[in-house]
Order: sequence, then structure tokens, then C-alpha cells
Amino acid sequence: MFTLSRRMDKLVGAYAKLGRFSGAVLVARGDRRLFAKGYGHADHEHGVPNTPGTVFRIGSQTKTFTAIAILLLQEQGRLRVGDPIARHLPGYPHGEQITLHHLLTNTSGIPDYVTTEGFTRVMGTPRTRRQIIDDFKDRPLLFEPGARMAYSNSGWILLGEVIERLSGLTYGECLRRHVLAPLTMESSGLGVGGHAVGYVSMDGGVTRTPHLDDSNQDAAGALYSTVEDLHRWNRGLGRILRPESLAELVRPHVQADAGAYGYGCLVSGDRVESSGGTIGFVSVSAHYRRDDLFVTVLSNFENAAYAEIETALAAIARGEPYELPSERVFVTVDPDVLDRYVGRYTMRFMGRTSTMDVTRDGDRLMVEVHGLARTELRPMSETRFFARMKGEVELDFLPGGEVALNWSGRDIVARPAA
Repeated sequence: MFTLSRRMDKLVGAYAKLGRFSGAVLVARGDRRLFAKGYGHADHEHGVPNTPGTVFRIGSQTKTFTAIAILLLQEQGRLRVGDPIARHLPGYPHGEQITLHHLLTNTSGIPDYVTTEGFTRVMGTPRTRRQIIDDFKDRPLLFEPGARMAYSNSGWILLGEVIERLSGLTYGECLRRHVLAPLTMESSGLGVGGHAVGYVSMDGGVTRTPHLDDSNQDAAGALYSTVEDLHRWNRGLGRILRPESLAELVRPHVQADAGAYGYGCLVSGDRVESSGGTIGFVSVSAHYRRDDLFVTVLSNFENAAYAEIETALAAIARGEPYELPSERVFVTVDPDVLDRYVGRYTMRFMGRTSTMDVTRDGDRLMVEVHGLARTELRPMSETRFFARMKGEVELDFLPGGEVALNWSGRDIVARPAA
């Protein structure tokens, strides 16, 4: 046990020392914790350290909780996941065609409001759910409901509205009463005070990220939690959900680029993943069902190597090979070379198409993926660049004009926009 925890500490400590991680991790097998520790600072300005009890934004891990609330309402007979949303949200466009199941699996065809032009300009302003819904409800569907998958935060906003209408409670209060409190997740919820501050790490320094108002994430990504609470959640799901509901939650309903998708979670063989990325924070919780191993990584560095850390911690726990991180070396590239890469690109991940703009700023190359802040592309060679966005991203500019991205362990191809 001591050797195992020491290896885990050495691994995560190496990422923290390189400025590639700040946050907390926890590894457990069943009820037994193998390792739990915080790294870096929850608040750099005031020197507050991160601990296993530190509260972080968990971003899209919220979606799994939203799905649980929907399944609990189904158990109570208040809805069926096969219901058309018109039954619960009368008057919503295409409501007879779109079902709750479509929303839960991102197969509704409703465009994602987060990736639309201008979201970053309004994300710091409090908005009602009605205002957010009005932003996307009249946009044309991307495809016929059920035809394919395209990740969409918009569907989860609608699920939050369904939860409130059928439970008679606010979304946050419904989760507190029926999920968080029964599992003694006392540090989790909406609007939790005293949480970690979100940062971007760069060259040994940190910069606070812009403000993101919780209302702009709502049932798609507004929850806060700790690594300790998420372990309680993992262990207690079977106490609050019936076996058939739990099976439905983690069933591979549709295929996605990164694997199969359940209800708010990725399913790959025996591994079930709930992950999130939001302004200032990234996170992942993974349950390896075959050996009942649970790993969770929460970070208040928006560009942390969170996915790589989770994978390596799981490898250590399972006695598999892993590598310690190394420091990236950056070079100077002739500005004329940079000009070759300037332009707009399109890429698809989890079925969702996004645009990526590459621009020049003096002798620097900059990148902006819509919905994320503009950031620098730092050259590692004339063709390979590194960017800190939601996690770490390495980009290879290929001879044919395409860009091969490794984004937090996921392989994506971006192509020049037509």
C-alpha cells in the first residue's frame, strides 16, 4: 500500500511541479481509499492549499447527476425517458419528435448554445433558464432527432426545466434532497461557497480565468463537488437507483467518437467515465467496474493534464505500465512559417462540429475554438504546436492542410473550412 501511494504521489507531484496540475485526486478500490491528496493552491492570491476536501466546479460531470434525477422521476412514474418533450414542455419546437431519451444521449439535433458566437461575451452575466432556452429554441435542428449524436449542452438545460416542472422543486433542491443528501455529499451542490478559484497555468505562473456565472451552465454543468464526495457518489449510486435504472444510466445507448455514450457518461468496456471542462476547471471520474476501481481528478487549472493523470493513476493501481511527465521544450519559428497555418478550421468531436480560428498576433500564433478563450499556440517544432485550453492540446499541422490534434488524450482532426 505504501509503495502504491508513493508512486501515485510521485506521479501527480511531477505534473504539479511542471505547472501541469493543481487540484485534488482520489483513488479507491471499493470502499477502501488507496490514495487521496491535494496539490497546488485553491486560491493562489491567499495561499490556500488544495486538499481532498476542496470544492471544485465539476462542469459536465453535472450531466450524470441530471440523468440520475430524470431516472428517479421515471421510478416515481412521473415520466418515461421515451416521452416526447412536448408532454412536459408544451410548445417547444419539434417537441413531438424529440424525446427525453434524445436529450439524455445528445441525439436531439438541438444546436449547442455554448459553441455559438458570442457565448463568451455573456457567460459572466446572470441569466434565467428561460433566457438561455430562448437563445436556442428557434434555431434549426442540425439533423432529425435520433439520426445521430452531436454533443449539446442545450438538451441538458431542457432536462433541468423538466426536472423542476415535475418535481415541484428547483433543480438544485431536487438534487440536494434526492441525490446529494442521501449520499452524505455535504460539500456538493449548486452555488457552494468557499470553492477553489479557477486559473490558467503558463510558464510557472497562473492567471485567473474570466468569471462564469453558474446560471449559464445550469443542469448542463453548474455543480460543485470534492473528490471525497464523488467517491461517496460512486459507492452509493446503487442505494438511490433501482438496478434497472442504474443499468440504463450506464448502458451504451449510442456510439460517439470517444466511445459509447450512456446517459451523461462515456462507456468503454468496463470503464464508465463522467468528465467536465469549464472556465477555470477540468475534471474526470472513472469507474473501472471489473476490479471496482474508482479514480477522480479535479483541477482548478483549466489547462491541466487531468485526463493523463487519471489514466496513469489507474495504471498504477492496476499494476500496468505508466510514464512520468516531462517538460515540453519550445522553439522559435520563422513568422513566414506561421502564416501558412492562419485560417479557419472545422472539427468534430462527440458528433459536435466546432470552428477553430488560427490567427497571427505579431510573432505569435493564436488559436480560438468557439466557446473557449483565445490562447497562444506555442511551437515545439515548425509543424507541432502546444496550446492550453480545456486540458492540454498538441496540434500537428499536416502537409495537406489538416491539423491533427491530441486533445487531453483524444485524437481529433481539424480541416480547413470551406
